[in-house]
Amino acid sequence: MDDRVQMKQLAYPPDTVIPPQRYSGDATFAEEVAKIFRRAWMFVGFANDLQNDNDFITAEIAGTSVLVQNFGGELRAFHNVCTHRYAQIHLRPCGNGKPVCPYHGWIFNRDGVPVGIPGNREHFGFDEAARKRLALPRFEVGVRGRFVFVRLEPGGRGLDEQLGAYGPVLDHLSEMFTDRIDEDVLPWDANWKTALESALEVYHVDATHPETFKKFAKKIWICSYEGEHSRGTTHLSDTSARWWDGVIERLGLPRSEMLRNYDHFMIFPNLAIGVTHGALMSVQTYDPVGPDRSNLHFRLFLGETSKPKTKGGPTRKAVEANVCGFNRTVLDEDRRVAESAHRGLKQVQVPAALGSCEERIAAFHQAWFARMAAE
Repeated sequence: MDDRVQMKQLAYPPDTVIPPQRYSGDATFAEEVAKIFRRAWMFVGFANDLQNDNDFITAEIAGTSVLVQNFGGELRAFHNVCTHRYAQIHLRPCGNGKPVCPYHGWIFNRDGVPVGIPGNREHFGFDEAARKRLALPRFEVGVRGRFVFVRLEPGGRGLDEQLGAYGPVLDHLSEMFTDRIDEDVLPWDANWKTALESALEVYHVDATHPETFKKFAKKIWICSYEGEHSRGTTHLSDTSARWWDGVIERLGLPRSEMLRNYDHFMIFPNLAIGVTHGALMSVQTYDPVGPDRSNLHFRLFLGETSKPKTKGGPTRKAVEANVCGFNRTVLDEDRRVAESAHRGLKQVQVPAALGSCEERIAAFHQAWFARMAAE
């Protein structure tokens, strides 16, 4: 069969592909915020940052600042904006401290009510009912394993239902990968969809990552799906597999029995998790900042070593430096092509020509269309 005919048959119809004009624009972004990011359970951080009373984490969900706080062992989520004069309450990504606005010192309790207002009697005269009306808007919070999620608008499916079969995967990853070795927030001049798509196929590897990821994995890509979510699995190159076998042995690292290759999960809309040889986990969110910008927030984890003498030693440090450097290099290579694609899509009207090698992108587009069509 002629290759061109075969490719035409395997390509996805243009009407199933997000058109370029729907990647950008204020109207599209506002619709995504309303129909996707406010209604879906969004990953915001890890429960090990919320273990103690008054521990907190903060996150941005498509322009809404969120705080999750431990109140005597119970996690509660609120809008991270003071109801007095709109200052953000917690300014750090995580820490320990009561919800106290740094602007005027208003103190909020476990119900989000301002119970401490400096000069209330002299200047405001708020009674209990008035203070309750000034309570912080509260959001839903859910935890699966160590993964913490927030939903801005109530209603709809519960967290476990949204995750489906990937819920037990998060439980397993939470048990395996306990040591955070790197974390950063990287600004990308690209729409969140363009950024995320760089993680959903390996067709780009030869051209984009000739000295990095190309040498890391074989040309095998097996895809599967769970509702709105997807998984892609590829095999490590023989050289990479041998290197990781040696690292696991020398450091006494745990290795997952479930995930033995390079396993990549996408949990809709913007959470991507990669597991390397069952021994390394990368957690990435492609957080929308605006129609033309996003932030890539990544965290990198290893498991706890069974050889205490190696923890903090030169071999462990060398391994961490190696994998952290590799990860940052690959992400920067992805950033460059994603930003280039975003600049290009603003100059065209025809949808992308997706082939069968990009089936996870096509599945992501289907999930996007379904969410955007909901009332």
